[in-house]
Amino acid sequence: MKVLTSEAARALDARTIAAGTPGLVLMKRAAAALVREIAGVVARRASRGARIVVLAGPGNNGGDGFEAARLLKAAHVGGNVETLLFGAPEHLSLDARKTHQRLEKAGGAIREVTKEADLEPLRTATLVVDALFGTGLKRPISPDGLPARAVRLVAEGRSFVVSVDVPSGLSADEPLPWSPAVRADLTVTFGYPKPCHVRLPAAALCGRIGVAGIGFLPLEEESGTAGDAICALDVARLFPRREATAHKGTFGRLLVVGGTEGMAGAPALAARGAHRAGAGLVSVFAPDSVRWVVHALSPETTTAGADVDVARFDALAVGPGLGASTAARALLQRTAAARLPAVFDADALNLAGEAAYFASRVAPTVLTPHAGEAGRLLGLDAERVNADREVAAREIASRAKAVVILKGFRPLVASPAGQVVPVLAGNPALASGGTGDVLTGVVGACLARGLDAFDAACAAAWLHGMAGDFVREVRGEESLSASDVVEALSEAFFEARESVGG
Repeated sequence: MKVLTSEAARALDARTIAAGTPGLVLMKRAAAALVREIAGVVARRASRGARIVVLAGPGNNGGDGFEAARLLKAAHVGGNVETLLFGAPEHLSLDARKTHQRLEKAGGAIREVTKEADLEPLRTATLVVDALFGTGLKRPISPDGLPARAVRLVAEGRSFVVSVDVPSGLSADEPLPWSPAVRADLTVTFGYPKPCHVRLPAAALCGRIGVAGIGFLPLEEESGTAGDAICALDVARLFPRREATAHKGTFGRLLVVGGTEGMAGAPALAARGAHRAGAGLVSVFAPDSVRWVVHALSPETTTAGADVDVARFDALAVGPGLGASTAARALLQRTAAARLPAVFDADALNLAGEAAYFASRVAPTVLTPHAGEAGRLLGLDAERVNADREVAAREIASRAKAVVILKGFRPLVASPAGQVVPVLAGNPALASGGTGDVLTGVVGACLARGLDAFDAACAAAWLHGMAGDFVREVRGEESLSASDVVEALSEAFFEARESVGG
């Protein structure tokens, strides 16, 4: 999906309105999409709906906020809903004034913020809808005004924060955040993502990104775009509805290669991730001494020993718990030489030692390093990788002649041809043991069902990251585990499929 600058987004909005879709209709659709996301947040943790406070500014963002407040009240999402209006009603934009009147007529609680005491509801809010400023903000919020004080109170509180289009205080187009700025748990943007959703450090303030379709006209040209990003719609097209005559062979047979004494959990997690990602059959090749552990951890998974016929499978996932022994090195050589699509991770990357190790493979290949592994593949330290992640991902892909997922916040998918695309999913809670093994299994499942290496990497990285985002909303950043991510993959698939109707 294209990433649009604020100017291009405004132009698209104007062109859609000029073509016959009233601005008020777009506002209503945006609010409905926002409320659907909020309802999901509250469903995942009901206590967040106890006291909802909507911050509404004078522009169209505020209009989205008024209409969202009305819909939240009408749908009984959560308990008390109160709207704080920054500015006088007569200064609202025309469409925002109409949604303000609709909220008033529906009996919504609206408080005009004229003094510090009017911000008191923020101290007890359980969920804040940030509709203060949107993509039109061109300068930092004045540090002495009431909007800045509201932003600081939100930052000091413990409420779940949902921002409309762009967290207030951020420039839609700049990677460096202004101050003060809202730190959102979820940002719902409309039509297309904006540069601040993609680029660090501003992206770290956006939280999970929901991209809602509200009926904009198709883009006519590339001008005003700022690259691409992987979103739900990009993933949805790769997973059509299953035919009634499908069987497990239809969705591919994956062989996970890994597992040593004390590390049986790694291939088991990869296998479980592959099952949840739709693989038809998953088997783990591991030493006899740990195969029983794999069966115990993943009863859907079969195991295989030294006599396994690799040719029976459609794809390989190599590395989880593989170890660094002579036998492990021989396995890496054997699987690297196999003419099967494969994903290599963890110990497989460390044993390879350099990116060029994989360049002679004739089958589709995906590598999934974190910064440390990427550094070893390039002969650099992790700090240099993180200093320019895009360059590092592109260089590994070029040397390895493989597709690369460089893990981390806003994972990057790089192709050997030089394309690098960020993935709009994932959060720091995924920095937890075993989550990389789950990703390996998801990539393997995508390869086994026949996706090409780039599509498989993009789909897997988004599904894995979005599953992690949903887990974070339920369990918080500190308590996420790899098994949680496996179980949340189904919700990520629903998110992708439901985006088609947006």
